[in-house]
Amino acid sequence: MMNLFKIYRPVWQFLLVFFGTYGVFSSLYFYYLDYWRARQVVDPITNLVGQQVQWTLKYLGFNGVVTPWAGTEDLVISVMNQPVARLVEGCNALSVMILFAAFVIAIPQKIARSLLFLLFGFMALYTINILRIVLISMGIYARPSWTTILHDLVFPGIIYGTVLLLWIIWIWQYKSKVNSHG
Repeated sequence: MMNLFKIYRPVWQFLLVFFGTYGVFSSLYFYYLDYWRARQVVDPITNLVGQQVQWTLKYLGFNGVVTPWAGTEDLVISVMNQPVARLVEGCNALSVMILFAAFVIAIPQKIARSLLFLLFGFMALYTINILRIVLISMGIYARPSWTTILHDLVFPGIIYGTVLLLWIIWIWQYKSKVNSHG
């Protein structure tokens, strides 16, 4: 039995670091959300995402407005004066970034390389997230009957597909590092 632990030590180490990191970051995120929920306001990161969605919609020529939804911690996205979507805390992509970070941290590389990749990944995920919210809002405005498909399939597919692509890039970097050392 002890031999199995030795043989699969890298797997156990990966799982321990991944779930440990994910658990710590998720706990911190939940405390962050509870802090803002207690004040019954939209958290600053979701609010920033809303502002950038509004700016992007206007930049693209759509009369886009993102406003607080009275009595909630959510925002409402309106396109051409028509409410099309609700922007909730889960739309800010922080939970996805936590998942991404836990994986990167669990596959050991040099600290500088890991930090640079995390920074690059966070920026990529944040940007993709803004664009996906804008595109889905425009899509719902143009084709309200597509709301379920856009939200339930396209919405998560874009962000989780990006996470998967970033993980693959990270594994390739790790594999090339391992192969070049022996």
